[in-house]
Amino acid sequence: MFGTIARYRVKPGHEDALMKQMKGFEGEPPAGWLYHTVFKSTKDPNEIWMSVVFESEEAYRKNADSPDMDRDYREMLEHLQGEPEWHDGNVIDQAMREPAKK
Repeated sequence: MFGTIARYRVKPGHEDALMKQMKGFEGEPPAGWLYHTVFKSTKDPNEIWMSVVFESEEAYRKNADSPDMDRDYREMLEHLQGEPEWHDGNVIDQAMREPAKK
C-alpha cells in the first residue's frame, strides 16, 4: 500500500466547502483508492491534515497524474492559503477497529 499525508492551510470560512469537495471523492473513488482520514488541528482551526491510502504506488501515481485529479486539485486550491505540504510513502503498518457500540 502507498499514500500521502498532506497538510492544508485552509482560508478562513472555507472549511465546509473544502470538506464538501473531499466528500465528492468518496462517491466516485479512483481505481486503487482504499481510504482516507481527515484531521483538524486542535491548535489552529485553519490547519487540516489528510492521509490517503491506495493499493499501490502505481495506483496512487496514476491518480495523481490524471486530468480529473488535476482539475480537483485546482478547485481545492481555491479554499487554501497556499499549496499543500505533501509527504508520500509506503504504508508499513496499519490497525483499525470499529468504534464500540453504545
